[in-house]
Amino acid sequence: MRRWVCTILLPVVGLVPVGALELKTPAGTITLRQRTAEGTTWVCASQLAEALHGTFARDAVSAYPVLTLSGHRILISTATPVASIDGNLIHLSHIPKENGGCLWLPEEFLTSALSKALGGGVRVVDSAPTERPSMSGPLAAPAEGRMAERVGVDLAVGADYARVTLTGEGLSHAQLRQEGQELVVLLARGSFAETHREVGKGILEKLNAQGATLRLALGAGFERFETLKLLKPERLVILLKGKEQTVAAPPSPIQQPAPPGGEGATQVPSAPPVRTQAFDVIAIDPGHGGTDTGALGPDGLEEKDLTLAIATKFASDLEKQGLKAVLTRTSDVTVPLQQRTALANFNQADLFISIHINSAPTAKAHGTETYYLSKQATDLWSSQLADKENAAGGTESSAPAGGLNLVLWDLAQTSHIVESAALAETIQDEFNTLLGTQNRGVRQAPFVVLEGAQMPAVLVEVAFLSNPSEAKKLSESTFQDQVANALTQAVLRFKARYENPNLAAPQP
Repeated sequence: MRRWVCTILLPVVGLVPVGALELKTPAGTITLRQRTAEGTTWVCASQLAEALHGTFARDAVSAYPVLTLSGHRILISTATPVASIDGNLIHLSHIPKENGGCLWLPEEFLTSALSKALGGGVRVVDSAPTERPSMSGPLAAPAEGRMAERVGVDLAVGADYARVTLTGEGLSHAQLRQEGQELVVLLARGSFAETHREVGKGILEKLNAQGATLRLALGAGFERFETLKLLKPERLVILLKGKEQTVAAPPSPIQQPAPPGGEGATQVPSAPPVRTQAFDVIAIDPGHGGTDTGALGPDGLEEKDLTLAIATKFASDLEKQGLKAVLTRTSDVTVPLQQRTALANFNQADLFISIHINSAPTAKAHGTETYYLSKQATDLWSSQLADKENAAGGTESSAPAGGLNLVLWDLAQTSHIVESAALAETIQDEFNTLLGTQNRGVRQAPFVVLEGAQMPAVLVEVAFLSNPSEAKKLSESTFQDQVANALTQAVLRFKARYENPNLAAPQP
């Protein structure tokens, strides 16, 4: 008689302990207990706080867990995959979990949120070698007795490109190939910091990094890719080129549910949000592009070309200073106004700077103007300029029409208004000093391109294309270099103020 043996496999609920994890931080190297679940590594929040000489408690209003590290307050949601550092939102791939008396934090919290709180890079080191999936060709095995380092994954997205930068040891031996609508990177040793990103539509739709494999899901707008290998530190840059990349705009504050315990109350910001020391991502928006030429000048000069030339030089200068620059476009393409700030938000930029060239009915108008957002324009000229720029972008304002929605919209926009004003004043100072252009002042106007920004945001009208003398300067590479340098110096001054709050701030 045949005997049947029935084996019932029960799902394992919770987290499985696997050993210790070594974490390299700006404060030194620490060792933490780690567990694995859902394909990623988790660490205990209270142990992390103790190791970094911080505190772990509960928020009195929302009851959410709070980590305080190096003077920065990290509020952690246990309902959605987000955390906030001093009021600035950080998106995670996993929801932090409470289990066995600990709040367990996923690995991406360590490499993203913790890096910002500590003001520098945080790296995770594997406690044991990881088995590798096979691809064509043999792969080198990890060196005996050597711990494999996590390879960091950084993503930057614009309207006509997506840039993936991998940082870590052993990338020179990594394999990269295209498999249909996917690009696949396989490490010879080490493993990726687990990352899952829903990007949007166009060139790149999804990014998934787990174990030794990174997969990039390509969209209908993808055209080609290029790679670049860099040293000190070892990096592999994958540049995807194409068209019509879009990212999902985050919901407006009026659509977001109130946190638990808040009873739907909205708090009025009494001061600008405190920024973290990890001030390192600048979103640069070259105005106009594609079918939208912007202002027209003599000898065929077009605003869209000049703004892109200046923005490219500005980005290069920032990169030389160790900052990450993200351009909303790198070529002559059309980008809807609201997608420009959506791209800045997606890239978690610390500043948003939109570059434009001015024009006036009279050839005598000259000088630089810097704007920050307001529903009410400073004067008639500012109002007319905003109307012109908004019409060129073909997008209407996203501000609600009235009532409670209007009040909430006001509160959302004023969260960065003080810092935007200070940034505008800093930029204006640099232009006056370095370029000797007429100071036309810092102004306010309802520019649609600034509305959705979740960071300090300004619009700079560099000079007048309608003025023959300034038009000639704008066409010269040397003057464009000066403009880029003035913008870079303004950003560095603004960054220094964040890193040292005792520095005097410019008064708007």
